Amino acid sequence: MTPEHRNHRRGTLYMLLVIAIWGCFLPVGKSALQAVDPYWLTAMRFITASVVFIGLLWVREGRAALRTEGHLWQIVLFGSIGFAGFGVCLFEGLKLTRPEISGMILALGPIQVALFQWWRTHRRPDNFTLGAIALALFGELFVITAGDVARLTGGDALGNGLVFLASLCWTAYTLGGQQFPDWSPVRYTALSCSLGCFAIMTALGIASFAGHSHPPQAEQLIAVWPQLAFIILCVSVFGILFWNMGVAKLGPLSAGLFANFTPVITYLIAIYQGRRPEALELMGAAIVLVALIANNRHQSGKVGRIEV
Repeated sequence: MTPEHRNHRRGTLYMLLVIAIWGCFLPVGKSALQAVDPYWLTAMRFITASVVFIGLLWVREGRAALRTEGHLWQIVLFGSIGFAGFGVCLFEGLKLTRPEISGMILALGPIQVALFQWWRTHRRPDNFTLGAIALALFGELFVITAGDVARLTGGDALGNGLVFLASLCWTAYTLGGQQFPDWSPVRYTALSCSLGCFAIMTALGIASFAGHSHPPQAEQLIAVWPQLAFIILCVSVFGILFWNMGVAKLGPLSAGLFANFTPVITYLIAIYQGRRPEALELMGAAIVLVALIANNRHQSGKVGRIEV
């Protein structure tokens, strides 16, 4: 077996693990929110992850890699957006909406990246990409409303809006990594996550002072310890590590293609739990997936033609 085949096989395995972990994340997170509020859940999740990532960075790249090299405030900014902003908005939104709809909203990340690059470079995407963006947004409308325009208002709308804001935070954080091309993904993740914890603790303090957040009781933590273990270890540590390893083996375009299937797992879990999504909602989800996958393959083909 050639090294290319081994890399592809390992990369595929990593991405299958990522799909399984991320697909289960939102249903498990919804369950954990019954006992732990979004601020404490975000703090528990990312403070633990930051300790693991800092240790991993130290072992892999040495103590010198812990320095920010004059980029302290940039890392603080991106870490605050990517971990405090993303974590709090996601869990606050998840309290008000369904996990499978949240999953479809988060799946729009590649579209946000394309639109941001259009704005930043002033280079219009080609017609195929624009068509895929329009088709995905059209499908997303059916996912959110299932044909009932009234769903655009009320608690569901607020929850969906917060999840969308969370996706914008994660897109900004992901694009922020491009400003450190000489850093490894582990270094950017470790430093931004650890420094972003200061923003998480600030948000937790403000929410607690305002009476919006309360520390969980011991019996509450015991009741949801399996969910917490999955979110803190599997999602926040292994999910990100497997993603980075998959990208290294397959490249970002192929890895992104795998990630597009994550909402499928979330929908299957919802159906298993007894929820029956409406036909228009499922149709919208299928439209979004087709648009994202088609555009991913289109972009991959463009890269291939350039390399040839």
